[in-house]
Amino acid sequence: TGEDYKTYLARLAKAAGIENPTDEQLRRFDRKRKKKASNEEWTSATDGASRIAKMKDGRTHLAYKAEHAVDLDSGLVLSAAVHPADRGDAATLVDSLLRTQVNLVRAGLEIEVEEAVADKGYHKSEVLSECTGWGWRTYIPEPKRKKRVWTDKPESWRVATAANRRRVRGERSKRLQKRRSEFVERTFAHVCETGGARRTWLRGRVNVTKRYLIQVAAHN
Repeated sequence: TGEDYKTYLARLAKAAGIENPTDEQLRRFDRKRKKKASNEEWTSATDGASRIAKMKDGRTHLAYKAEHAVDLDSGLVLSAAVHPADRGDAATLVDSLLRTQVNLVRAGLEIEVEEAVADKGYHKSEVLSECTGWGWRTYIPEPKRKKRVWTDKPESWRVATAANRRRVRGERSKRLQKRRSEFVERTFAHVCETGGARRTWLRGRVNVTKRYLIQVAAHN
């Protein structure tokens, strides 16, 4: 409609029977209403590539999603990418690992990606199966959920999930997860917090990615 969000919300509140709503009433009304703006039906007028993302504290921002692939021996960031904020972690895992392999080849290193260690947000049976197809061993904790039913799923998904579950229970997985918590989180702390890359004033994913890659290279 071209309205700003507060005006739009006030119109909905009046239609719901709230005359002259205060800011507090608008916030309460916004929290309780079922249908809200989504990335499918709304695009930013200033940066069309950005997406509405929910922060850990519950607020929403226009955002992108930064992702690092880190060598757990040296602490070097082997690849860094900026994805649309509405792409889930599992949807970008394989892309990050392939990008890492390409960077290793371009650097003239005869090293191949063999293992992938990530948090439970990256766990998805389809992705685990794809990683197995590329020859990567995964160490990704499984979220708590109901018992899986595999009758309508490919056998490769079940096999990859079972193999990952078996590896996660081992001592090696515990050591790797400990190093992941130390090294991977540290790169985000240095680049995004100390380095100030948590927020950007650039527009467009290409420009944001260029700036972010420079920041990560400086970290390395």
